[in-house]
Amino acid sequence: MIRNISKARKLSTRLLVNACLLVSPLAIAQDDFFSTVNVDTSNNSSRSSENYSVIGWITQSIAQGLEEPGPLFTRQEKEPTKIETSLFGQLDGRVNDDFNFRISGKIYHDAIYRVNDETSYSEDERNEFRNRFEVKDLYLERQFENGFYLKVGNQILAWGLAEYLRVTDLINTEDQITFGQQDLEDLRLQVPAVLLSYTRGDWTFDSVYTYKAGRNDIAPMGDEFDQLAAQRNAGLSLLRNDPATDSEYFFRATTHLSKGDLQIVAGEFNDNSLSVDQLDALLSISPLVTYSQNRMRAIGIAANWVEGSFLFFGELGIHFDKAVRPNQNSFFKQLNGWDEKDQLLSVVGIEYSGFRNLLLSFEIDSINTQQHDAFMDADENQISFGSRLYWTALNERLQVLAVWNELADNRGHVSRLSVEYNWSDSLDFGLMWVDYGSSDGSIFYDFRNNDVLQLQLKFNFQI
Repeated sequence: MIRNISKARKLSTRLLVNACLLVSPLAIAQDDFFSTVNVDTSNNSSRSSENYSVIGWITQSIAQGLEEPGPLFTRQEKEPTKIETSLFGQLDGRVNDDFNFRISGKIYHDAIYRVNDETSYSEDERNEFRNRFEVKDLYLERQFENGFYLKVGNQILAWGLAEYLRVTDLINTEDQITFGQQDLEDLRLQVPAVLLSYTRGDWTFDSVYTYKAGRNDIAPMGDEFDQLAAQRNAGLSLLRNDPATDSEYFFRATTHLSKGDLQIVAGEFNDNSLSVDQLDALLSISPLVTYSQNRMRAIGIAANWVEGSFLFFGELGIHFDKAVRPNQNSFFKQLNGWDEKDQLLSVVGIEYSGFRNLLLSFEIDSINTQQHDAFMDADENQISFGSRLYWTALNERLQVLAVWNELADNRGHVSRLSVEYNWSDSLDFGLMWVDYGSSDGSIFYDFRNNDVLQLQLKFNFQI
C-alpha cells in the first residue's frame, strides 16, 4: 500500500494539529522511556506520617517510523506510528498501623488509529492499543517485629543485577511489545504473588509464590513488532495453550558483604516466552502450530563489589529444560515440540562513576547450551554485550542516556539515545531515537527497519 508524497505531508500536518489537542488523561501502554530511576527491592514498610499519598503523571507521546518495516506488517511506509496520551496514578496508604497498601494503574488512548485512517490496521492492533486500562501495583504489605515481612498482591520482584540477560531475575514477565526502547526496570510487569521474607543477622531469606503469572506481552497481529508475523505469513494456524501448572515457586538468600552484596536464587517456573508445543496437520493447507510455556527450573548466584569509583557485578546460573528454537530446516521435524536443553548463563559487568556527572557501564553476557546439536538455530556458545552512557547537566535537569546492545553471535544491534529535560518539577520534555540492525537469520531480522524517533511531554503531579 503506497501513498504519494502529498498524502504523507497531509497526514503529518494532521498529526501536529492533533498532538496539540491531545493533552487529555487517556493513557499509556509503557513506562517512561527516559526514566533511569533504579527499582528499589528492599522491604520498606515505612510510609509518610499521612494516611495516604497520590502521585502520577500525564504523558503525550508522538512517534515517527523512520523506515518502511516491510510486507509482513500493517505499516508499509515511513509514517507516524503513535499519538499516545497516557495517565498513570499511584495511591499509597495505610489500612491500619500494621498494614500498608499500594494501588496503581494506567489508562491510555492512541489516536493514531483515528488520525491515520488510510492505513488498514488489524482488528487486533486496534483492540490492543487504541484504548486500554491496566492495573499495575495492587498489594498489601506488613513488617513484623520478629523479622518477618509479608507482601501480597500484584507486584514487581526485581532480582538479579544484569541489564541485558535474565539469569537470576526469574519472576516477573516482560513488556515485549517493542524491543530496545526501555530499560529492564521499565520492562518488568507486575505478577500476582505472595512474598514472605525473614531477616536474621546479615541475611535475608525471600520465598515467593505466584499463581497464573501469565507470560511476556507481545505485539498483536499486524504490528511492526509482531513476533509471529513470519509464521502467519507462511499460512500457519497458530494456537496457544495455557501452561499445565499455574503455580510457580522462588527462593532467594541475600547478604551484605563488606563492599558489596551476594544473592543465591532458585526457582521452578513457567518460561515467560512462548515455545512450540506441538505441530499438527502438516499436509494440510494451513498446518497447526500450538504454542505454550515450557516448565523450567533454575539456580544461580549474583554478586556485586564496590572498589573506589568502580562497581563490579556478575551472575552465574543454570536454567534446566529450556525449550530451544530449531533452525529453519528443522522447524517442521519436531512434531512434539521444541527440544529441551540445559543452559549455563553468565554475566560480567562493570560501572565507572569517576567522572563528574557521567556514569559508564559495560556488560558481557554468555549462554552455553548443553548437549547442543545441529538442529538448533542458535550456536552452542552465544556471546553478546551491552554498554551504557548516562550524563547529566544543569543540576541534573538535562539527562542523556545512550545504550548500545550487540546481539549474540554478531547478528545485529539495537542502539538507543534518550534525552530528557526537566523544565520544572512538574514538566518534562523528552526525545528518543532507536536504531535496529540485524543480519539475515537473526530472530530480530524482521524488525530491522523499525527505527523510530519519539517526542514526549510529561506532566507530573502529587497530592
